[in-house]
Order: sequence, then structure tokens, then C-alpha cells
Amino acid sequence: MSESRIDWHQGFLSALKLEFQAYQDALEFLSEVNLNAKPFRIDAVIKKKHDVVIHKPIAQIFRTVNILEYKSPEDYLSVEALYKCLGYCYLYAALEHHPLTEVSLSIVVSRYPREGLKHIREVLGWGVYEQGRGIHLIGGGEPLAVQIIESRKLDEGEDLWLKDLRDNLEEENLDRIILESKHYTEEYMRAYMDIIVRANVELLEEYMGKKTVEEVLIKTGWAAEFEARGKAEGKAEGKAEGEARGKAEGEARGKVQGKASAIRQTLELLRSGTSAEELMRLCEEELKALSES
Repeated sequence: MSESRIDWHQGFLSALKLEFQAYQDALEFLSEVNLNAKPFRIDAVIKKKHDVVIHKPIAQIFRTVNILEYKSPEDYLSVEALYKCLGYCYLYAALEHHPLTEVSLSIVVSRYPREGLKHIREVLGWGVYEQGRGIHLIGGGEPLAVQIIESRKLDEGEDLWLKDLRDNLEEENLDRIILESKHYTEEYMRAYMDIIVRANVELLEEYMGKKTVEEVLIKTGWAAEFEARGKAEGKAEGKAEGEARGKAEGEARGKVQGKASAIRQTLELLRSGTSAEELMRLCEEELKALSES
């Protein structure tokens, strides 16, 4: 699939929200922040409450204002891009009246930032320290805190969503994403999965060919949801046979939705540019029609 149709930066913002969902009450997420009337735009800014400590490796350098720049899987960290990211921080601090001691910069890349790190060491004379798996901490005596995150090397147990934001996933990666998705906010997951599916259509097609609908429903937690919904409908009728029928209908609808969205509609409509939200709407309409018939 052509990556020109994939909004990786939107996927990046969704991945950040998933990574920090446990801290959502203490964080404010801003995307594509304009620095002035000209097209200077920061990928993401996370504003954190001063007294909150985030217990995640990628957030160890976080301060009150945290600027994040993202390089998509086909991009890399050039010297020019490095200077642009640093420049954004100074300009943002000046325009928003923040001292640099309250600002951090995180540059997220998918591949090893060889050119950028070499320039940092040999030209800028700054140190590079391994803070953890995939995390390169930059030290140069600057008041600005800087790190470069190599997302593919992150610990999946700590930073699953950033690590798997790529176009070369394997079946075990998709298994893990589906398994964990039920623990996260649906709004965040929809936007994230839209990017993942578009970037890995061939894998999804192969994956759905191996997995039964029931397996996918159970992993995502949808099976229990549809069963509970069916029971609720049955109880509303006030009859034991109604409850049993409601449960059966709920399970059947779950299977129908799984088949309609995951196998037929997902693969066909995604290739035509249909969004995840539109897919959900189409599935709901089909389910409604089935229930009425």
C-alpha cells in the first residue's frame, strides 16, 4: 500500500495517548502546534502538571512542557531535521514564554538515527547515553532536555503502542495489539488501529485467514460485550425464553459484525480509503438491518 495515504502523525498522537492513558488527568495533548502564521508546526506537545511523575522510560526526561517530533517509518533523522527540532523548541519557548529549564524534546524515529547521532557526537560535541532500550539521552550542557527514541527497540511491555506504530508488523505483533486493545479508550484505539490496518493490509488479510471470528472476538473482549448486550435485551422482555433468545441473538450479531467488518468490509473498504469511523458506521447499519429482519 502507498504510504502517501497513511497519516502517520495522527497515528503517533494516538500512540502517545495510549502510552500515557493512565496519566490523562494530568496531561494535556496538543497536536500540530503552529508556531506562527508560517507553516512551522510541531507534531505534538504534552503539557504535564508540575507535581506529576510519569513512571515510563520514555517520560523520564519529561518536564512541564514536552515537545515531541516524529519521523515516519520511511523517514530518518537528518542533520537538517535535527536542527529543525531543536529550533522548534527554542522558538516555542520564546513565543509561549517558557524557560528552557521547563522544556524537553523527544524525537521519535523508527530506524537507528546514525546520521543524527554522529553529528551530535562529532560536530556538536554532545554526549549520547543509553537510557534504556531504544532511548538515546543527549547531554550537552544545554538547559533543554533532549532524547532520541528509536521506537522499534522499545520494550513492548512498557511502550507497546509506539513500538508497534510501523508498517512491517508480524502476526505476533497484531495478536498483542488486539489482546491489549480492550484495556484502552475506544476513541484512542480507533484512530490508532486505522493507521495500523492501513499500513499492514496484507498482514491483516493473512491474519484473518488464519483466525476464526470467535478467536478475534474473544481476544478483543467483544464476545463478552455482545453476550452481555444480548442478555440485557432478553431481560428487558421479561421472559426467560426472551433472555435466551437475546443472548443467542447477541452472540450471532457479534459473529456477523466480526465477519462483516474484519473480513469483507475492512479489506475492501480500507483499500478504497474508507476511515475506521466510516467502517464502524457501515457495520452498525448492517447489524440494525439484520436485527429488524
